[in-house]
Amino acid sequence: MHLKQIGALASCLALLGSLLIVPASAASVESGVYTASMVTSYYNPDTGNVDDGGTANAALGEGMCRSATDRTCLVEVDGDDIWITVRLLLQSNCSDVALYTRDSYDSYSQVSYDIMSEDAGNDSIDYRIKVSEVGQKLKCTMYVSPMGRDVLWYLYVDTSTLTEGSGDFVVSIDPSTEASVATEQPVVSPAPTPAPTTSANTSSPAPSATPSEAPDPSPAGTEVPEDTQTPDESDAPSESDTPEDTSEPSEAPEEVEDSEDDPKLEASPDESAEPGIGNGGEESSAGSGIQIGIGVVSVAVIGVVIYAVKKRKK
Repeated sequence: MHLKQIGALASCLALLGSLLIVPASAASVESGVYTASMVTSYYNPDTGNVDDGGTANAALGEGMCRSATDRTCLVEVDGDDIWITVRLLLQSNCSDVALYTRDSYDSYSQVSYDIMSEDAGNDSIDYRIKVSEVGQKLKCTMYVSPMGRDVLWYLYVDTSTLTEGSGDFVVSIDPSTEASVATEQPVVSPAPTPAPTTSANTSSPAPSATPSEAPDPSPAGTEVPEDTQTPDESDAPSESDTPEDTSEPSEAPEEVEDSEDDPKLEASPDESAEPGIGNGGEESSAGSGIQIGIGVVSVAVIGVVIYAVKKRKK
């Protein structure tokens, strides 16, 4: 039982969410001029009752309100301002037209309207009213001479049928001016030119810093020559001492001690060292040649094994 109750609550919440989404989508209509379908209802959309007070025949009432209302209307959106132009038919036999907008549940307020055009050939008059949203519910009453009484019905714009354009309706707003304003706004946004001026100002102190640094090396330079002369003389002997202390001269005296009487023997250690190095190179080259030979032999053996395996498989 609890699961069934939870499922019923979830379905109810889903339905409520879909109903709340409808006015949000209607309110999100961009500025412009549109045509849309006008829906009529002989029944009160809130209560489901017939408020006309005339016939109780639903088919007859629906046919009456449909024949008195054109199927197409005009919607004009200018920012937060919205106007709807309703085209009523059979106007040669009607008078005292009144239009109402829905405020809340089963509550309507009469609004003023402007007559935009009259078409005697179509026997129609266009009434323009201001509304709070595109899909707002409307109510219309008028006196019908052949019937001898007032008639009442409800109507609203089908927001799902909004199409850009004005059809044969008279338009009161100029959507082209809004488009031009929209294009001008991005042109104004990149106008922040003060940024490059600040960069020019920041770059100016950089050269001012360079002259300030220029005098610093000059005094240092004056002191350096006095110091450099003294270390040059002191460094000269130190550098002369360092090469004498290197490994080459250290080996020379050792060999000289062994051959103090024969100076020609000094060349002998150098020549003996060279063949020593040559022997090491020959040994390394021989070792590398052996390794290469081993690698070639191993590759050949692997190839023979692979060939034998393939032949057995065949």
